Amino acid sequence: MKLPKEIQKKEKSKPKRPTKVKKRPGSQYSSRSMRRRMQQQGIDMDQIDATRVIIEGTDKTIIINQPEVMKLNQMGQEIYQVVGQAEEREPGDIDIGEEYIEEGEIEEERIEEERIEEEARPTITQNDIMLVAAQANVPKEEAEAVLRECEGDIAKAIVLLKNR
Repeated sequence: MKLPKEIQKKEKSKPKRPTKVKKRPGSQYSSRSMRRRMQQQGIDMDQIDATRVIIEGTDKTIIINQPEVMKLNQMGQEIYQVVGQAEEREPGDIDIGEEYIEEGEIEEERIEEERIEEEARPTITQNDIMLVAAQANVPKEEAEAVLRECEGDIAKAIVLLKNR
């Protein structure tokens, strides 16, 4: 039996065997199928928005700027996957912006910050001491000690002395 011409054309256009899908080089699965497979195995995956990762070791420090960081959570354990260009440094060097400084310079900065904090503390004048001593009816030495204890807060010092 002969088929009509329309059906004959359709049969000829169908491929005889299914063709193989070409995979992209370097990737085994698409990201969607990878997520599905990981979800089936009980693995949660989150992307972390990081600007820099620093790994400090005993003999070297590894700095990765602009990394891609993935956090995988599998059965209560956290796994971090970091992808990026690594840069190795000596263990004493610390990256602050684009310049590297030695640990000794960090100590100097800490001392400078402490000095600035001391300058920021209020100074206690003789007038403050006399005012507190007069209001609380106590000697000047005791008023001065309480004022230092209250970090220069006159009202707090007076209330403290009156409640003793």
